[in-house]
Amino acid sequence: MTKRPGRLHNPGAPSSRSQSAPPSGSQRPAGTTRHALSATREAPSNASPSGRSRRGRPRLTLEDLRERLAEYCSRYTVTLNDEGLPPFPAGQRETAQHREWMSLYKAHRRLSDRGLGTVDLERRQELLAAQRGRCAVCRKPLDLEDARLDVHETDPAVLHARCLELVALARALGPEALDRVRSRL
Repeated sequence: MTKRPGRLHNPGAPSSRSQSAPPSGSQRPAGTTRHALSATREAPSNASPSGRSRRGRPRLTLEDLRERLAEYCSRYTVTLNDEGLPPFPAGQRETAQHREWMSLYKAHRRLSDRGLGTVDLERRQELLAAQRGRCAVCRKPLDLEDARLDVHETDPAVLHARCLELVALARALGPEALDRVRSRL
C-alpha cells in the first residue's frame, strides 16, 4: 500500500473511480478512452486544409457583417449612414451600445481594408486581359495587384491607383476644367 497526499492508494484494490459514474458532461461509451474518442472526432469547421484548427478570430465575411449591422440597427432603432455604418452613439461612451458600435466599426474597417471578394478579382482579371495588361489612362504596364477597378457606366476599366485618382478628380471638376488644364500643359 502506497501513500499519496490526501488519500490512501492500494494498487490491488479496485479504484473508487471505476465504481462511480463519471461526472456529467464527460460520459464516454464503455471500453473507450478519452484519446480514442478524440481521434475519431471530425475536424472543427474552422480547420485549415491540413486538419489543424486555425488560430485567432474566425474569418469575417460580408454576410456576417451585414447580419451584425442589421441586428444593431434593429436593437437601437437607427439606420445606416453613407459609409455603411450606424451613426456614432454620441453621449453613450462606455456603454454596451458604444462597445458594440466600436466592434462593428473595427469589423467594417477590417473587411474594407481586405478589399472586395473574388468577384472583384475576377472582374479585374478580365478587364486587364482585355486591356492587354496596360492601364487605360497612361497605357503603362499594369499588374493585377496594382489594378484598381473604375466602374464607369459605359466603359469599365482597370487603372493604376494614381490614374484612378486623376479620373475621379476630372469627373468632379467637369469637362470645362479639363479644357483649362489642357491649355496649361
